[in-house]
Amino acid sequence: MTIICASPMMVSELLSDRVGRRTNDGIRKIPKTSPKIKARTSRKQRDETVITKGPGTIILRYHSGQFHQIPADPRHSIRWVAFRRDGRSGVAVGNKGLVLNFNGVTFEQQNSPSQENLRCASYNTAGEAIIVGNHGTILYSKDGELTPINEDTKDNLRRVSWSPDGSAAILVGNKGTALSWRGGKIKEVAGAINNLRSVTWHPDGNEALISGNYFGTSMVPCPTLYSYELASERMKGLKTTDKIDILAIEWRPDGEYALAVGYEVVWHEPRLLRWTNNELEEIRFPESGLYPTTIGWAPQDDLALIGTGSPHPPGRDEGRVLEYREGSIRRLYSGTYRITCIAWNPREDYAVIVGQKAARTFTT
Repeated sequence: MTIICASPMMVSELLSDRVGRRTNDGIRKIPKTSPKIKARTSRKQRDETVITKGPGTIILRYHSGQFHQIPADPRHSIRWVAFRRDGRSGVAVGNKGLVLNFNGVTFEQQNSPSQENLRCASYNTAGEAIIVGNHGTILYSKDGELTPINEDTKDNLRRVSWSPDGSAAILVGNKGTALSWRGGKIKEVAGAINNLRSVTWHPDGNEALISGNYFGTSMVPCPTLYSYELASERMKGLKTTDKIDILAIEWRPDGEYALAVGYEVVWHEPRLLRWTNNELEEIRFPESGLYPTTIGWAPQDDLALIGTGSPHPPGRDEGRVLEYREGSIRRLYSGTYRITCIAWNPREDYAVIVGQKAARTFTT
């Protein structure tokens, strides 16, 4: 295992903050930068962390511009990490029902009632967690006990997120599956037929944004951005990004705008989008050929980390961690691990990043 750590320097193009022309896909284009600035992105990036060898999963801690590896059992295929609201501990979940207690430094395996691949977890303010996974798997965690929740859906569940006040949670997955959890009761939320990929609550807790794939069942074009209103418990389509899958979206902590990532499904070009004032603005990536899969906003900063993956078999593409900070993007990490999760500690200034060699964009 070789890890090279260094403080990052600016190596990417600067991005304009202005709103440009509207295109046929319903997105406003932010103007391109000058050729001189763009040319700088092609130079060798000596400052990034490069990881080339190791097991199938890697767990990294990012703090103050540096990466350090967190030891983990090489037999464990971890896909997601979630912190409790107080930041003191959390949980990691993964394939074959894997559930691990996590204190920020070490992992301890729990007895899991499931053998399904688990994809995501989220905590509420009371320290209760919901874990979701394949074939409609829902696990409820309280006081160290894991309880399976039976639900009619058999579709794979991809993401779960509790509202800021912990009163409700939204669970989303394939074939338009969306479920609300309130007071321990689950209710189906209709309104989508496409695979739903992520969910993020506005900081005021009144509504959540849900992102999805462009094509639904029978290759029907679908909205790729939905809103869920807590008061009405209804979901409605907001935008359809032409032939663009939105794989992840997350509100900035102050609620000024939401940042979304995905890629164009025909030419496989990366997309970085900003949702503000009921409009999607496109921010151009400094380089092509990337597959952004996940976002994590620092809780007390204007910094977001973006992880990339690949739809291709292992060995064809690198995974990267990019830094986004108000008008600039720079590369911090590259290696054979595709990024599946970026989890910031809500009370401290570090993030835990999960990478997998075998992860593919359609399985994250």
